[in-house]
Amino acid sequence: MPDADVAAHATHRNRSIRLAVLTSFLSKFGTILLQLISIPLAVRVLGREEFGLYTTVNLTLSVLMLLQVGVGPALAHGLSQARAAGDETRQKELGSTAFFLMGGLALLVGSVAGSLLLALPMSAIYGDDFSGNEPALRAALWVGLALFLMMFVLGLTERIREGHLEVAVNNVWGAIGNVLAAVVVASCIWFVPEVWFVVLAVHGTMVLMKIGNTIALWRAHPLMVPSARAFRGEVARHLFTDGIAFSACTLVAGLVEYSVCGWMLGRTDGPSAVALYGVFITLTTMQLGFVIMFSAPTWPAVAEALARGDKTWARNAARKLYLYGAAFALCSSLGLLVLGPWGLRIWLGEEFAGISRGTLACYTAYFIAHVWRHLGHSMMIGTGQVTRLARIQFFESGLVALGAWIALKFGSMEIMLLAMAVIITAITGWFLPHRVAAVLR
Repeated sequence: MPDADVAAHATHRNRSIRLAVLTSFLSKFGTILLQLISIPLAVRVLGREEFGLYTTVNLTLSVLMLLQVGVGPALAHGLSQARAAGDETRQKELGSTAFFLMGGLALLVGSVAGSLLLALPMSAIYGDDFSGNEPALRAALWVGLALFLMMFVLGLTERIREGHLEVAVNNVWGAIGNVLAAVVVASCIWFVPEVWFVVLAVHGTMVLMKIGNTIALWRAHPLMVPSARAFRGEVARHLFTDGIAFSACTLVAGLVEYSVCGWMLGRTDGPSAVALYGVFITLTTMQLGFVIMFSAPTWPAVAEALARGDKTWARNAARKLYLYGAAFALCSSLGLLVLGPWGLRIWLGEEFAGISRGTLACYTAYFIAHVWRHLGHSMMIGTGQVTRLARIQFFESGLVALGAWIALKFGSMEIMLLAMAVIITAITGWFLPHRVAAVLR
C-alpha cells in the first residue's frame, strides 16, 4: 500500500477515535444523570429491599445482553476486511446474515427463558428470602425479558457501527436514551412506585433509541439493510462459531461475577446484601464507562489497521490504551477510598450509610483487576484472538466461581471481592497482555 494511503487511513482511524471519545463525554453525562439522580430517587421511593429486586432483575437479564454481542468481533473484522477490499457483496452478506442469525437466536433464548419463568417459583431460583416478593419480581422479570430480547437484536446495530468505525454515533444515541430514561424515572416514579416500572422506564427508553439508531444506520449504509437473499449459511456458521467463543468469555465472566456471585450472596445474606453488591456493580459500570470510551473505538480501529497491514499504528494504539486504562483505574480507586463513605451516603441516602473504607478497599482491588482484564479483552478482540481469549476466560471464571463460593462460605462479601481480584490478576491479567504483544510484534 502506498505511503499516502497508509497515512490517510491512519488519519481516519485517529479521527474516529477522537470523535468517539468526545461523544463519549456526552454519553457519560447521560449515564451519570441516570445513575446519580433517577436511580437514587427510585431507591428512596421503593426502599432498599425493592430496589434489591430491581437489581436482581438486571443481574438475571444481563445474561441476555452478554449473549447479544457474540457476533460482534467476527462481524467487525469481516466488515473491516470487506471494506478494505472494496467488496460490497461481502458487506451485504455479513450484515444480512448477522441480522437473521441474531433474530433466530433471540427467539430461542426467549423461549427458554420464558419457559423457566413459567415453570419455576422465584424462591427456588433466588432463595426463600425472595418468597414474599414473588409477584413484584415475576412481573418485573417478564417486562425485562421482553425489552432485553428486543435489545438482543437491535444491539447488532452498534456492532455494525463499530465495524464502520462509527462508535461516535452509538454514543450519541446512547446519551439521548440515558437522558430520556432519567427524565421518565424521575418524573413518573412517584405515580408508579413499582419495580416493573423502573425496568420499563430505564430499558424501554433504550430500546426506542436503538430503534432510531438502526433506522439511521440503514439510511446511511443501505448495504446493511437486511435481505433474505443475502443470507449465507457459511457466513452464519463463521459468525456463530466465532460468536460462541466470544460469548463464552463475556457471558461466563458476567454470569459468574455479576449474576452467580449476586445470587450466592442473596442466598447467604438476602436482598439487602444484594442491594449493596448492586451498588458496587453500578459503580463498576459507571467507572468502566470512562475506559470503554477509549477501548470501544480502539479495538475496531486496531482490527482495521491489521487488515491493512499497519502494525506500527496498532502497537501504538494498544500501548496508549493500556497506559490510560491503568492510570484511570488507580486514580479512580484512590478517589473512592478517600471520598467514598461520604459520597455514597450523599448519593444513596442513609440506608447505605456506614460503608467502611475496608469494604471499599476490597471493592477497588476487584475494580482495578476488572479494568486491566477489560483492556486485555479489547486488544485480544482487536488482534483476532477471540477463541484463545474464550479458553483463558473460561478457565479463569471457573476459578472465580469457586473462590467466591469458598469466600462466602467461610468469610464475607469483602473476602469474596478480594478473592476475585487475586484470581483475575493472576490469570487474564497476566496472560492476555503477553498474547497481544506476540501478535503485534
